Amino acid sequence: MAFTYLGTLASDRDKVRFYIQDTVGGSGPKPSSANFTDAEIDGLLTAEGNWQQAVAAAFEALAAAWAGYADWQVGPRRESSSQIAERFTQRAREWREKQLGGVGTLVRTDAYTDETSEYT
Repeated sequence: MAFTYLGTLASDRDKVRFYIQDTVGGSGPKPSSANFTDAEIDGLLTAEGNWQQAVAAAFEALAAAWAGYADWQVGPRRESSSQIAERFTQRAREWREKQLGGVGTLVRTDAYTDETSEYT
C-alpha cells in the first residue's frame, strides 16, 4: 500500500492529498490515522474525472468511514466521531457546489410551461 506525497502540488494526486490534509504517512485523516493509498486516490481521480471532484469524493469517503464510529464519553473526555463525519459531509458538499460555479441550487424550467422548480 503505497503512500506518496511530494508537496509540490504538480500532480493531481498531490492536490487531492493536500486539500484533504492526507500529507503525512501514518498520520492520515481516516480513523486510526490511516492514509488513503495511492491506488485509492488514483481510483477517485479516474472515477470522478478531475482532482476537484476527487477531493469531494474523498471527503464523502471520510464521512462514511467516520460515520461507523460511535460517540463516547469517559469522565470529562468525550469523543464525537459523528461530528467528524458531519464536517466531512459538509466539506464534500462545499466542494461539489464549487464545481457548479459556486451555485448550490439547480433550477429546472419545464419546456412546456412557464413553471420553474428549484432544487437545493
